[in-house]
Amino acid sequence: MAQFTVPAPGPTGAVGKATDAVTIGEALQAAASDAPVDLVDAAAVQAAETRATGLGRVVLGGVAAAAQKAAETNMRLDAGEEKVRLRDVVGSATAVLPANKAVTREDARKVAAAAERNARGRRGGGGSDVADAVAAAAEMNQGKLTR
Repeated sequence: MAQFTVPAPGPTGAVGKATDAVTIGEALQAAASDAPVDLVDAAAVQAAETRATGLGRVVLGGVAAAAQKAAETNMRLDAGEEKVRLRDVVGSATAVLPANKAVTREDARKVAAAAERNARGRRGGGGSDVADAVAAAAEMNQGKLTR
């Protein structure tokens, strides 16, 4: 079995070609669906962006900021009004993230925990598309990454 290493993001935030591992940006794009963005989704996207960039904060104008704005907008809309969809927020995540990295199990745990924390006490859940996509990416990456 071949071993792969995960290169650090370069100055443009791009992950090198030394691995075929799924990145956080790719996992976010895989989560794109017609579901309206809610606060649980926004929390999951924020956790994913923070893990991808390593900055420990939301990037101004980034995917997480867009998700938060979309969730707040959707909360103000009436039931019959057109809501901002998850695909509109995460559909181009790899292009928008200033840095990207291969998804690990730890990334998946952090994203799932953020979604779960924000889903408590809310009807309908939400956020599972993002957490599920990141978890699936981490599973696909098992065996492809070295520590």
